[in-house]
Order: sequence, then C-alpha cells, then structure tokens
Amino acid sequence: MVPATSSALSIPRPLLADISGTEIERFYFHCFRAVAGEAVGIRHKYNSLFWKESVPQYCYAVESMKHAFIAFGAAYHNFQTTGERVDPTAPPSKTERFIIQQYSLAMRGLARDTQQVDVRRRYGITLISCLAFFCIEMLRNDWKAALTHLSNGLQLMANLPEEVSDVLQNPEKWDQGSNNSHVRVLYMLRLLSRWEVAMRLVTGDFRPRLTLQTYEARKLDASVGTKLSSVEDIYEAVDSYCQDASAFTWLTRGHHGDTHFWAQHYPKLQHSVLMERSRLIGNNISLYQSNPDMKSLEIQDVIFFNACRLRHKGATLILKMLPLPEKPDGSLELEEMAQFEDFIRAAISLRDILTGSATEKLTGDNANVDLAVVPTLYVTGNSCREEGLRKKILSLAMEWPRRENLWDGPALRHMFDINGIRSSEVRKLVTESGSETVQWSGCPPGIWF
Repeated sequence: MVPATSSALSIPRPLLADISGTEIERFYFHCFRAVAGEAVGIRHKYNSLFWKESVPQYCYAVESMKHAFIAFGAAYHNFQTTGERVDPTAPPSKTERFIIQQYSLAMRGLARDTQQVDVRRRYGITLISCLAFFCIEMLRNDWKAALTHLSNGLQLMANLPEEVSDVLQNPEKWDQGSNNSHVRVLYMLRLLSRWEVAMRLVTGDFRPRLTLQTYEARKLDASVGTKLSSVEDIYEAVDSYCQDASAFTWLTRGHHGDTHFWAQHYPKLQHSVLMERSRLIGNNISLYQSNPDMKSLEIQDVIFFNACRLRHKGATLILKMLPLPEKPDGSLELEEMAQFEDFIRAAISLRDILTGSATEKLTGDNANVDLAVVPTLYVTGNSCREEGLRKKILSLAMEWPRRENLWDGPALRHMFDINGIRSSEVRKLVTESGSETVQWSGCPPGIWF
C-alpha cells in the first residue's frame, strides 16, 4: 500500500513511460522526482535538468539506478515524516526495511549494469549511484557510510579516464542534439566539488583533490571574468573564489608562521592574487547592490545574493587571518575587528531575511539548496582571535534558523559548540584505519568553505 500521506505528494507526469515496479516502488520513485532538485541540488543553471531529466532517464534505462533512487525517495519521505533518525543502531521500521531492500538491490545490481557498457556510460552510472547512496545514508543518519560513498565518487571524478575527461575538455563535441553528456559531467563536477569542500568540516586531514585540480589551472589568475551583472554571475565568481581560497589554505597549512616559506615569491604571489580577486568581486557586489534592479529581485535571489556576500566576506577574512610571518600574533587590530563586526552584521541581515514573512511560502526549484551559510559562519568564527566576536559568530552558526541541505541539521551542528571544538557528547564515529577520505579528526579542521 502507498503511505497514507501520499495525497500530499502528486506523481509528476513522467518524461518517458513510467518505471516498472510495484505501486509502492513507483510512489517512492516519484517522491524522489518531486524533491531531488531542491533537497540535494546546488545553485547551478543545470540543476533542474540534471535531477529532473537526466537522472530519471538513467533510472528508466538502468535497473540498479532505479532501485537506488526509489530508496532515496523512501529515505527522504521517511525523514520528512518521522524526523532525523536518532539512533542508527535501533531496529529498523517497516519503511526502513523497504529502504534497505531497495538499497541492496541497487548495490547488487550495480556491478551487473556496468558490465559490457562503454567507459562513459559506466562512469555515469557509477557516479550518479554514488550520489544516491550518499544521500540515502545522510538521510539515515549514518555519516560513516555516507562519507565512504562520497569519497568513492570523489576519487572517480578526480581520476577521470581520457574518454570521460574529453567530455569536459571538448564541450562542443558532446553538446549536440539530445546528447547532454557535457552538461551531466559539468554539473556532477560542480556538485561533487561543493560536497568535497563540505567533507573538510567533518573529516581530518582530507586532501580536496577536485578543488586542488581546479585551483591549479587558475592560481595566478586575479581576474573575475566579465562584469558580474546577475546573481548567477556573482554566485559563480564567489563559489570559485571560495574553492580557491580553500585550496590555498590547505596547500599552506603546514607553513603557518614559516618565515622561509613566506619569503619565497610564489606563495606571496598566490596570496596576493586571491586578495585581488576578493577586491574585484567585492567591487562588483557593491555595484550590483546599488543597482535599481536589485529592488525587483525575487526573494530567493535576494537570499542567494546575501549568502554570496557573506561567503565572500568569510573567505576573505580567512585569508587575512592566515598567520603570515609579518602578521603579529595576539589580539586583532582595529581594522580586523571592524571587518569581523561587518561580517556579523551581514549574517544577521541574512538571518532576518530568512525569518521574514516573505520566505514563508517559498516553493519551486532551489528553495532549499546549499547556501553554505552555516559552515561559512563556523569556519570564519573559528578563525577569529577575539573571543567575544568569535562566540557571536559561532552562536549564529549553532542557532541558524534554516536547515540548508542534507549536510545541515542537529547531527552536524552538535559536532561543534560555541568554543569551536567538537562537542564531547557527539557519538563516537569509527572508521577504517588508513582511510584518508573518511578519517575523523579530534577537532574540526581550521578551514572550510
């Protein structure tokens, strides 16, 4: 039987013939179709195309993927109706057993469905399945399993074979007619890059392969491209800047206060390039903010614009707080204090927008996608040396009024307290020894965007 709450979830008109399966399987598959772009998507021009067209088409053709996203739909529906699973070791409910059954069918069928297909098809099936498995485990509150699946997907994306990397390098070749291979790979690269950076909040000394690869290609480029004339332009510029700032701080993590290292021309140049990009982006944000068109933005675009402002300010503060040799330790200078206070005002302004009446009835695509506000608050606060400001920022992170995505929620926020360290009451999470990508650290890493 279909759950009693099904009347609230209408089944969308299928793109193709409906999937084969039982009534309950079809119901949960359409639960996935109804929410995927909002629940796990990111702000990207291909977000809707990927989740509402490409993935369903894969599911129609590939049996294991169909079961993977049925399990995702069931896990999401169960999460929405029963709340966060407090104890992953508790006996499973009837719905949980159904999720596990579908999950098992997907896992067993994946090897079969990736045989005797070309390399590009095999990578597409495997990567998209990794996304589904990650989301399922996040919804089931099993972070260890979720991060294992995500690390598998990241390793695949960071080591693309020539046949797949060609799709990224020669888009005109793969964007013809109904072939949207380039769109799929480009979106997965951006999605996994965002999730990769997210892993740094909950894991140890994790090497962000995708972020580092991207940074390598533009580490000496201080430009921000053409004039940033839309929220989308600003979002792309800020997102790229934050990723590159994250890459730089990871690369220099072992040289804090190292006079010999920072005396070299190259690291100083890279730091100055990032600061110049920050200045140019900040100028464009100010210009856009003073534009009369700003008043006519939809509320969702207003939210994203202000989230971009906050992320830009946070990333810039992180770079400024790097303990360079010429930078004195101890209390903040007045200018630095003022910048942290400005950051707090920007966060409060965004919080007030999110809690205002205009946001109560947000619907449609991108209503719940990753804004990256909570981690921005956390890592920026954690870098602040002035205790009062630090606690203000971290308290904002703990009490943020909106759950941003599957990363956010009580399980994530309870991993740190207003002192910026892991809560001693967080359950112990044990992972396989020697796993670089899922090894939990005793305290959060010093930088994450």
